Amino acid sequence: MNIDLEQCRENDKIKEIISSSNLPIKHIKLLLRLSDTVYLNALNYNVTIDDDTTTFILISSKPGNNPGSFNTTSLSNVLYKLRELQKDNKELKSECHIQDQVLKIIINTT
Repeated sequence: MNIDLEQCRENDKIKEIISSSNLPIKHIKLLLRLSDTVYLNALNYNVTIDDDTTTFILISSKPGNNPGSFNTTSLSNVLYKLRELQKDNKELKSECHIQDQVLKIIINTT
């Protein structure tokens, strides 16, 4: 799996990727809220957007930064935020996968 580690350290780059996607404004705002939650919970992460599918790749919790090692509270907060976004926005569908010691949250916005 190819992960741009430099991007993971800069939340502004990730927000730029989300903001410049061709998704509807509503979905951009929702993804930015989720991005803020991930960042505020001190997780190293990356984002990719392909058409209507957004993938948040959660790599590790700070300060340890060991791939696949997460603070339970931080991870719970992010998953809770995702659940709340889905409750209020029925068009969002998500699933989680563990691959190469990272957690992939795949969100379909259609």
